[in-house]
Amino acid sequence: MKEERWRDAIKLLKNNRALVERHWELLWNLGWCYFKLERLGDARKFLTKAAKLAPESHNCRFGLGAVYLEMKQFSKAERILSEALQIRESHIYRLLLAFAYLAQGKIEQAESTHLTNTKLRPKRSEAYEAYADFLSDVGREGDAEEMYRKAKELRTLN
Repeated sequence: MKEERWRDAIKLLKNNRALVERHWELLWNLGWCYFKLERLGDARKFLTKAAKLAPESHNCRFGLGAVYLEMKQFSKAERILSEALQIRESHIYRLLLAFAYLAQGKIEQAESTHLTNTKLRPKRSEAYEAYADFLSDVGREGDAEEMYRKAKELRTLN
């Protein structure tokens, strides 16, 4: 999988189906392979099984949330990604959650999610870049430029 040989990984995992069905990590890997190949129905199937075997796994929720975003099932993505964040704080989980909010027209929640991300990561340019992208998306170009400047400043410091 590290070499992104998704089809080979799927073949290997499917040849060991009995073992895979008992281990959430293997189910997650199989689901993620399908996600990377844009076979979203299959990805959802295996990531859902993984989440059932490992209800406290933030990884399972992240993967499933990403699938729901790609499927444009934004309220499901919102719910699942919120659960992932309750288990573990993550920059990427927040970005995906903010996108789910934005896709549903929940502008205030999306902005709040981005602001929380910048407060939790005040020295990471990526958080400010993502917030700037959001501000640009909602037509607040002046604010976006300010955040882009902040992100650039942080990149030069690090």
